[in-house]
Amino acid sequence: MPEPPFWGTHSTDPKRKFRWIVNFTNPSQGALQLAAKNVKKPSFEVGTTAHKWLNHTFFFPARLTWKEISITLVDIGGPADITSIINSMMENSGYRLPTTPDACRAAITKQASVNAIGNRFQIVQLDGNGLPNETWLLVNPWVRMVDYGDLSYDADELVEINLTIQYDYAIKDPDVRGSTAQDLADLATAIAGGP
Repeated sequence: MPEPPFWGTHSTDPKRKFRWIVNFTNPSQGALQLAAKNVKKPSFEVGTTAHKWLNHTFFFPARLTWKEISITLVDIGGPADITSIINSMMENSGYRLPTTPDACRAAITKQASVNAIGNRFQIVQLDGNGLPNETWLLVNPWVRMVDYGDLSYDADELVEINLTIQYDYAIKDPDVRGSTAQDLADLATAIAGGP
């Protein structure tokens, strides 16, 4: 008897858009995991270069560029105020308000920016049992843009903050099913060039 299509079996559990979490390695940013409302998964674009010959144009693949991702957070306020956490991340990246001549000398660096976000940013999709079934690890992530949202007397919605995260490249962990937090930490250490 032929195998039924995937939707015809009782054990089918397709990946769902609403089952996911984000992980940061910086423990002070645990609130960001709880505040995440939506996130864009990694994507890339392969550039092209054209060669023109007589009446024709031929295209060749060029460099691959990973596209930035966006994440929307709900500003939950209280002790886990998301605005304060983001401001702290930017300060840890090297940014200083230009209040004194010495403060004006400070500069944002890649190393400080990556460390401020925690050196590892993961998007983890979950199955029906709450176990990872797909994990994306963003390598060298840093905050490129912050939008603190808008306010309106006509709206009852929660205040949202949008972050744009830039990174060098992303790795999809092929062995994520059944992996542990320690496995993922070891992967991040290996990618960072650790022991």
